[in-house]
Amino acid sequence: MKAYWKMSDSELTAAVRGGDSRAFDALFLRWHPQVLQFLLSLVKEQVLAEDLTQGVFMKLWLHRDRLNPAQSLRNYLFVLARNAALDVFKSKRYLLTDSVTVLPEASASERTESQAEFTETSALIRRLVESMPSQRQQVFLMSRYEQLSHEEIAQRLGLSVRTVEKHIQLALQDLRKQLS
Repeated sequence: MKAYWKMSDSELTAAVRGGDSRAFDALFLRWHPQVLQFLLSLVKEQVLAEDLTQGVFMKLWLHRDRLNPAQSLRNYLFVLARNAALDVFKSKRYLLTDSVTVLPEASASERTESQAEFTETSALIRRLVESMPSQRQQVFLMSRYEQLSHEEIAQRLGLSVRTVEKHIQLALQDLRKQLS
């Protein structure tokens, strides 16, 4: 019997990649609180953060064949989480429907204020992305909106995978700095 709780992230990642659901459970228990807290800091709504966290771990399981035990699981999870939050911010459907559902007890003026903040944040993110150098912007959009892997982006643009990773890292640093 394996003691999953004693295994390192890379060992658990390798086991999950092989389809071991108990290793996945161990990863879930280990990382769920941190991912939830991170998403809560981004979206500021408990129920939404919980839903997004579930989605992150569902995506991890569904795409387990893409996992690389040599790479940081923490980074992978937080990239998935950040992308999930960005998807919420860019979603007009969320603005029009879910914000009313998430805050049913809010008054009309509170909902209007919340929607205004959401619209303002969405516009700010859009402006920040548009102000990035063209290649960084293109790499970031391909990664986040087209959901392409670093390898696919590198191949399409004729860049090295490391260059793609650096562009994404710089784009996220820019967004983080401007949004905080």
